[in-house]
Amino acid sequence: MTPTSQLCQSDLFKKRSELLSRNARVVLSYERAKVIGLALGITLNDTLNLTQKFWDIHTDPIMVRDGAATTLVTIQYNLVAGTLAKYAATTRPDLVSLVEDILRWNVSGQFCLTELGRGLDIFRMKTSATLLPTGEFDLHTPSPSDAKFMPPTIPVKGLPCVAVVFAQLYVDGECRGPRPFLVNLNDGYDMCNGVTSMLLPPRGGSFPVNHALTSFHHVRLPPSALLGDLTKSNTIHRDFMSSIWRVAVGSLALGSAAIPYLQVGSYIAARYFQRRHVTSLQGNPLPIISYRTQQLPLLHAIAQAFVLRALHKWAVQQFMDKNLDVRVRHGIAACCKAVMHQHAQVANYALSERLGAQGLFEYNQLSNFYSEARGVSIAEGDILALSMRLVADTLSQTYELPFSTHPDGPLAMHEISLFDEATDIVSSSSDFTQAFMQYVQPRCQQMVESVGHRMACDAAVDQEVSQCLVDLYLINAVKTDAAWYVEHGVFTRKAMVHMEDAALSAALPRLEELLTAMEVEPYVSSPIISDKRWEEFSKTLPVYSSPQAQVPAARL
Repeated sequence: MTPTSQLCQSDLFKKRSELLSRNARVVLSYERAKVIGLALGITLNDTLNLTQKFWDIHTDPIMVRDGAATTLVTIQYNLVAGTLAKYAATTRPDLVSLVEDILRWNVSGQFCLTELGRGLDIFRMKTSATLLPTGEFDLHTPSPSDAKFMPPTIPVKGLPCVAVVFAQLYVDGECRGPRPFLVNLNDGYDMCNGVTSMLLPPRGGSFPVNHALTSFHHVRLPPSALLGDLTKSNTIHRDFMSSIWRVAVGSLALGSAAIPYLQVGSYIAARYFQRRHVTSLQGNPLPIISYRTQQLPLLHAIAQAFVLRALHKWAVQQFMDKNLDVRVRHGIAACCKAVMHQHAQVANYALSERLGAQGLFEYNQLSNFYSEARGVSIAEGDILALSMRLVADTLSQTYELPFSTHPDGPLAMHEISLFDEATDIVSSSSDFTQAFMQYVQPRCQQMVESVGHRMACDAAVDQEVSQCLVDLYLINAVKTDAAWYVEHGVFTRKAMVHMEDAALSAALPRLEELLTAMEVEPYVSSPIISDKRWEEFSKTLPVYSSPQAQVPAARL
């Protein structure tokens, strides 16, 4: 058993958080995040050099057990420890002990970048850090719309909180661009002087995180708070992008969390489909797994889980290749995030719907998966915004993404066609920007998803993923833009139906083998996967009855 599978057997993870108050759930998530981090044993070297152990955090199935804990883990290790480790290893060895404290969860780390009134236009942030004659800095939030948006900065259970806060640096009245500063926010009980944190209501349908609005009222920072130097730069925007490089890391790392969502979600659905029976026309009990309506979304989700594992392996290799243009590496991360969460969201919805009324309840996990994945699709780069930037750069020939290893395949043909159409549109217009915004921009996410589909299928074929799973993945990708394939004579509608049926018929007899290979059973908390689990769960429910009533064991 892996360290995290053993964690699932602990009281900390057996506790049903949906029965607790919001505050109790938040504390529980912090406790879970800490034990997850310590169990994985992430070191300064892992987060600085992005070792395989670092990437494996985000594909570990433990990440689906508590979405709030997942958020805290990735902020702690990627955004905060990762940002500080870069300085600790070069110009600021004095930060090594702080990074170690963050990795050991002696300190909570937060990353304060986005502002309420800026959104994606964060380069033009309004939070200011003014150099004073003493060498100190005055950190200030000019207006309510300039508050840092979302990071959970509320004091929690005596755990001191420090943050990497981005602010415009002012020296002698001159703005020198956004810079990162190290700021103490609270001591675990009270906010530090001049720091205000306003608790936001919880996000609907997901594990509660203490998301907040954080502002600063002329907070004095020591000279050492500045991460970097005061030097005026001629490449301010490039320097800023370099300072937030862990966001790009997070695009690929967090995007890969879609894999365990698919794995655990499909496992829950498969076991319920096998357990749940209906009466056939002949009057006999029949498991609902017998119906194609259940088999199709289930086997598609399983195929996607295996194919995306291959994509993730390939993408990490590409992302870590320092010989590649950094923009290409970021583009690959964007494509992976887009396609991974496209698949996860469609599967989460379809499988949850096939559970009937049971799919609505938080205790069965899938409804939470949908909400958590929505948050991930926005965190570390909104997928739509990433897609628009990538397509714009590609059309202007700023850089090229890696070519297909199977250029004659239907997915590669589809990708090339979409980009050729977009190129024709903007090149035939006298106003590139207007043509792009009017005709291409609404299609950018679909275009990037087409690249992701092709990359995923190429990776799966090259890594020899089972042919029936590749075939299922391929036909699912084709169906996302069936009109194009029919229009260009690649497939007919009838051919698509038969392709899907053949792939499903080949994969279905291997269902048990595939479920076992995913190795996610220890991470499933849903009680509907077996009669025994449901009976144990029903005993935890509050009971309201008359003294004479007898409560039968529920078998739904």
